[in-house]
Amino acid sequence: MKSMLSVSISKLPTAFILAFMVANLTACGTTGSVDSDSFQNYQQAISTLKDQSDQALKAVYQEELNEFKTRVAAGEASEVGQLLLMFPADGDPYSWSYSPSGQLPIFASMDEARQTLSAMNAYLLDYAGLLITLSGADDTHGFNPQDEAAKFDRNASSLLERLSDFNVDTGRISSGELALFSVLAANIAQNYLNSKRAELLSDILKEGMPPLRVFSGKARELIAITAASAQTQYQNKAPDLIRKIIGGDGSATVDDLLALNQRISDQLSLYRSIDDGYAALPRAQQQLLDGIAQGRHTSLSELIGFIGRIEQQVEQLSN
Repeated sequence: MKSMLSVSISKLPTAFILAFMVANLTACGTTGSVDSDSFQNYQQAISTLKDQSDQALKAVYQEELNEFKTRVAAGEASEVGQLLLMFPADGDPYSWSYSPSGQLPIFASMDEARQTLSAMNAYLLDYAGLLITLSGADDTHGFNPQDEAAKFDRNASSLLERLSDFNVDTGRISSGELALFSVLAANIAQNYLNSKRAELLSDILKEGMPPLRVFSGKARELIAITAASAQTQYQNKAPDLIRKIIGGDGSATVDDLLALNQRISDQLSLYRSIDDGYAALPRAQQQLLDGIAQGRHTSLSELIGFIGRIEQQVEQLSN
């Protein structure tokens, strides 16, 4: 059965698209050949995960920036010093960093996390697009597997630098271990393009599974660091609020503490949902493998469900 997802999909709400993907995948019958529709739906799910995780971190960034401005306007002017930029006395004349005199403003850290995760998502989306090409959904004219492998290795190296700058542990990882499409996978891909034997496409997915697990793990570490920053923010702010409430001078109320509690707990819940989404990526790829082996369409309901939950929480956070 031909997927209907290509019909005006960009005009539909994300939640409707995700629900439709599940219904479409489970309603279609089995096939004895490689099912390119499943790979297209995999790409659509990853694209939506990319969009929703980016929107989630943008929403938290804006929320924290507004909160920072509110505190400064209320008299906590000392926090403005955190915004001073530092420039190296020697070295790169184009580089800068925030002043080390205090904790990095949480909104600045959020923006750095968003940019890093966005780069990871773009890399992941390239991989999903490559799988679509190999599954036969796109024309392979001019497609060079070895060139693709070299590109993925370069991009993996760039990602490792970004992750290291964000204090994600990358010390024991080489670019090859994060390259979703390796030289070995490229050799298998060339054989697959020549023979169109489905088991070779399975071998390509199997080669991509270890680096996908590494990718998933590092994305989750990035989110965990971001969540830990939210906890630290709470631990820094809550005691001061409590002192002001107990002091009874009117500078803070119980409502202020409850509002802080709600904001941080909402953020942590959102981060958990994003973590769940990235944790589901290797399992979704395993489902693609199972679909090839069994000659059937692949249900990505778990991954799609997590993405839908992220979208709902982003909407709640923005309201």
